[in-house]
Amino acid sequence: MPSSPPSALARITPLVVARAALLAQRGQVYDLGAELSDDMPATDKNTFMPYRLLTYRSFRDFNQQGETGDVSFYTEVLMATPHVSTHIDALNHVSKGGRIFGGHRTADVEHDFGVAAASIETVPPIVTRGVLLDIAATLGVERIADHYAITVADLEQTLARQGTRLAVGDAVLVHTGKMRQYAVDNAAFLAGQPGVGLAAALWLYDQGMAVLGSDTTGTEPQPVADWEQTVHVAMLMERGVHLIEWMHLEALAAAGVYEFLFFCAPLKLRGASGSWVRPVAIA
Repeated sequence: MPSSPPSALARITPLVVARAALLAQRGQVYDLGAELSDDMPATDKNTFMPYRLLTYRSFRDFNQQGETGDVSFYTEVLMATPHVSTHIDALNHVSKGGRIFGGHRTADVEHDFGVAAASIETVPPIVTRGVLLDIAATLGVERIADHYAITVADLEQTLARQGTRLAVGDAVLVHTGKMRQYAVDNAAFLAGQPGVGLAAALWLYDQGMAVLGSDTTGTEPQPVADWEQTVHVAMLMERGVHLIEWMHLEALAAAGVYEFLFFCAPLKLRGASGSWVRPVAIA
């Protein structure tokens, strides 16, 4: 089995973390995670299992058995893909030509109970400088139109307008305004998505980006126009850049907070291709 090259998270050095910590000057915490619920938008059931929380043992069950006197407990079971609501993609989430990140053959590492390489339990907690790129504001809209592909020019204009610079090790969060439809008009939310175009994603990587986040379901415009030229392959498989999706960025954008300490901790789900996360920005 080939050894995996370092992911883009290797760009987040101890010095990068120490400098990022200095950005938490006011102690203002922004919750960037969306709620998990049975009535949240449900993506294509042929690809992603819907989220369901079911009662496993109820208060009534324990009381009837009389095992604990007057004390009772409730437990539940979750059935879902970790690729709904706010989540991070592992580097094994996408393959091309029968291989995933690091050159591993899918036939060698895919099993009935997970993938034995580049899976989410290998991803450390992410602590770094976060940068918000409010592309919607640059384009003069509250929500970018579905299917729009963000360009390098859009990125450059946004950085200039905000007076923001990118640095090696950054978590770049792209605000399109799409989450305005989340849990408000779920059908519209799922009908299509704007996103980061391939050239724009590659440009961000060349500037030193370590992580790419967005307020969309699939980072790049959805539905995907050309499966031979995708941001997912270019970032996850070819460059080791984790993608964080379905982020709530409205509060950050409204406050004009473009630079902050960013924290995101994936769950250690062995063999999984992603994890739910509750990322935070601290300014």
